[in-house]
Amino acid sequence: MSATNDLDALLLQRLPEPGPWLSTELRLAAVVCPIVARDGRDHLLFAVRPEGLRQHAGQIGFPGGMRHGDEDPIACALRECHEEVAVPRDAVRVLGMLPPRESSSGILVHCLVARIEPVPLVPDPREVVRVLHVPLADLRDETRWRERTPPPTATGYQPRISPHFEIGSDLLWGLTARFVRDLVARLRD
Repeated sequence: MSATNDLDALLLQRLPEPGPWLSTELRLAAVVCPIVARDGRDHLLFAVRPEGLRQHAGQIGFPGGMRHGDEDPIACALRECHEEVAVPRDAVRVLGMLPPRESSSGILVHCLVARIEPVPLVPDPREVVRVLHVPLADLRDETRWRERTPPPTATGYQPRISPHFEIGSDLLWGLTARFVRDLVARLRD
């Protein structure tokens, strides 16, 4: 069994299956935490948002967005992943779900963890200026993480401190960093 298969089996065992939206008065959104094999190692794929956006300008996040109509979290997350980076639904294998979290802008975000097959990525320039592939082993390295105050560019209600992870000149922080920390904790248990 390959390391990829081992990781997928472990996540299928440790993560709950995706369910319906949690009952809330908040707006609802879903993201995909995409795991991709690259150069023989597992990576997480992140989207870097354009600087000109009204919210989350220049930030690093997972592909995802707001619920449309009566779609469930899986349909929402997969639609957004396809819209933002052109990943077809049949190239995605959902492995489970992390606990939903409230964003700084008052949205309850459901995070699906999924294996993405190697496919050409085509970022929609209105939503994604580039993608980052970060080795999962790097994200599991506790010495690379720092708890800091959010950057001065942060919008919405921000907790006093947030996990931060430097990726070259890029900075992963906030809600997406919390989801990554949730995933890493599941792998550590």
